[in-house]
Amino acid sequence: MSGMRKIRRVGIVANPKVDDGYSERLVGVLKERGVEVERFTEPTGESQGDGSLDLVFVLGGDGTMLRASRMYPGQVLLGVNLGTVGFMSGMRPEELETGVEKVLGGGLHVQEYRMLEVHIEGDGEVHTAINDAVLLRERPHQITHVDVAVNGEDLVSYQCDGLICATPLGSTAYALSAGGPLISGDVPCFVLVPIAPHSLISRPLVLGEDQVVELRIVERGALLSLDGGEPEEIPAGERLTVGLSRKSVKIGRTDEWSWWRAVRRTFL
Repeated sequence: MSGMRKIRRVGIVANPKVDDGYSERLVGVLKERGVEVERFTEPTGESQGDGSLDLVFVLGGDGTMLRASRMYPGQVLLGVNLGTVGFMSGMRPEELETGVEKVLGGGLHVQEYRMLEVHIEGDGEVHTAINDAVLLRERPHQITHVDVAVNGEDLVSYQCDGLICATPLGSTAYALSAGGPLISGDVPCFVLVPIAPHSLISRPLVLGEDQVVELRIVERGALLSLDGGEPEEIPAGERLTVGLSRKSVKIGRTDEWSWWRAVRRTFL
């Protein structure tokens, strides 16, 4: 999705650990061009948005982008990569001035990436994740036993260190390190990747947008982490379901940042 976007009011989320004066430069560039900086904050992960901003600049790495998405749900996020990987970023720090010019001149390209929807048995809440939902073993010296069903049909039982459910965007993160496939960002699917499975044959599973995975924790409890957040204990015998959400995160990039160009620059 692309096209001319009128940028008049913006927010800035900056990671102070890596900022190094870039946020001050950004504020100066924006003010010179008549753009109002409505909010300027550190990445807290707590909701800040009221939907009135035209764009949110995020200065940091992918972790900062994930926290900013919680702060401004539904808003377009444009990351300035000050981190290590920075796959979700859409602008390099050395291109700050020229990047702002491109954005204000209609060169902002916005891609919507579907999120995961996670339901925990007995919880009653709907949880979402942009990158991944990860089940991990509770104790380092033990393995996790997880039964997997797809759309109500029993499929496989894993004994492993954990399981990763990842979106196409998340396929570039932990899932990739665990041997999962790199999935194009425009494919409506999600992937299930076992971590260090205790098996001679075990492959990642790619699931369609209408499919729902049920995970049942067997024998001993596990830990659930959404987008690398604080893990939650899942007791033995409990179930959780994972599928694609109708909600999406909106990531902005300048016209020099396509999905596969970002893949090439980041990983190849």
